[in-house]
Amino acid sequence: MNKIQVGKMPNFLTITRILLSVITTGIIIIFPSKLIYIVSFILFCVAGITDFFDGWYARKNNEVSELGKMLDPIADKILVISILIALMVNSIITNLNIIPALIIIYREVFVSGLREYLGEKSIKVNVTNQSKWKTAIQFIAISGFIIFPIIENNVYYFYLLFSILLWLSSIMSISTGFNYFRSALDLIKQK
Repeated sequence: MNKIQVGKMPNFLTITRILLSVITTGIIIIFPSKLIYIVSFILFCVAGITDFFDGWYARKNNEVSELGKMLDPIADKILVISILIALMVNSIITNLNIIPALIIIYREVFVSGLREYLGEKSIKVNVTNQSKWKTAIQFIAISGFIIFPIIENNVYYFYLLFSILLWLSSIMSISTGFNYFRSALDLIKQK
């Protein structure tokens, strides 16, 4: 069986995540309103759920495919980068919080380039538990900023919480990015 045909459900979920990223980013930038932020929050959460389920389903049902291995990290990066940009464009992520947002974006691009380079050399760097925690904290921070414009009470405290989580995820992004780089160097030296 052709490897690209295997894993139809996980690949469908991954492609759905890419489409949800594009839709969510577009409506946040073009139609910012309280209703749109609620819809965007829901779409972002659904996209995050597809991130969990595509990998889980593929492993559970032995439907891991080459297409899925390629598309999954791309979908993750599209989701994170596009939503962060939309939130900065709409001045929801502002001032000093732009720094961790940019750190996250730069790290995503750096790791993508590193994976592509290593892929050409048939070297695979595994995802660490720290990377999984970073992703979870990042997801909470970004979803918090998406829903922030509709929060009426205790606005300062919510913004502070989301800001702390964004900074924490950016610090973890630097750490995991460095770990990927170090692991890549070790693997290149071994080859």
